[in-house]
Amino acid sequence: MHLVWQDLRNQRPDALIRARIAAMPGETGLAATTSSDVQAIIKGRALGHPDETNIVFGWLRARRDRLRTVAPRGLPVVIAGGLVAFGVALAIPRFTSVPGIVQILLALALPVLTVQRIYQMFVDRFRASFLAALPDAIDMIVRAVRAGVPVVKVLPMVAQESPQPLAGEFKRIGDSLQLGMDLEEVLSSAALRVHVADFSFFCVCLLLQRETGGQLGETLENLAGIVRARREIRQKTKALTAETRITVKILAAIPVLIVGTLYMSNRAYIMLLFTTPTGHSILTFAVSAIVAGVVVINKIANLDTSR
Repeated sequence: MHLVWQDLRNQRPDALIRARIAAMPGETGLAATTSSDVQAIIKGRALGHPDETNIVFGWLRARRDRLRTVAPRGLPVVIAGGLVAFGVALAIPRFTSVPGIVQILLALALPVLTVQRIYQMFVDRFRASFLAALPDAIDMIVRAVRAGVPVVKVLPMVAQESPQPLAGEFKRIGDSLQLGMDLEEVLSSAALRVHVADFSFFCVCLLLQRETGGQLGETLENLAGIVRARREIRQKTKALTAETRITVKILAAIPVLIVGTLYMSNRAYIMLLFTTPTGHSILTFAVSAIVAGVVVINKIANLDTSR
């Protein structure tokens, strides 16, 4: 059993890597110091990938990296928003009587919803700014390619002529290429980092042209037209659903305004909702129904045009 166990250990990837390093001439000192590095690389930590053994921390780390891409200074804002929402959730029971289960739900849900909303706001703003400048950047690349300039030389030039956040991403791509990294690795990393479908199409076009050849200028020109058409569809969708989105906001605000008006004019009448068990049940059902209705209507009205 011991021999079988030892043989299985020797077949592990980290053991094979250490054995190969140790067998290299003149690398005995390196073999003694790379055990922890090999473990880190295999687990994905040295390459910056999330540790798959902990799904929660991996998910949070991915969201943090995404936030650093879309808003380099957005992390303090998100944390501050979550803390403020948590403070508001703790302060609500001091001003009105609410059931204990509602207090717990508020303390848990309000910070999470606030953080998610701020995070999504940063992502949407980044995507809108990025897509607004992408067609012009592609046109610039098309003109340079038709003039005989290699694509690898054009990408840093786009960074100098484009607005943020597009300029920052192309500058990062250009710097990586100047350091000698492979174009496929650089574009794949950029597509995962930006996470915008139109930019992923652009990266795929460049990689396919490098592998198969062809008229890159014509391909990118068609892609620029597709990106502009998709942007027009997003704008039309937003215009067509504007009335529905405004209606949702009005319907969600009416109950709050009515409760506030009754609280100012006839406090004893409205306080029955906050001081009696029956009022707690009615209030909980009403809030749940309003939230569910708003979520459903928003899901119908806000069509997903990010892909």
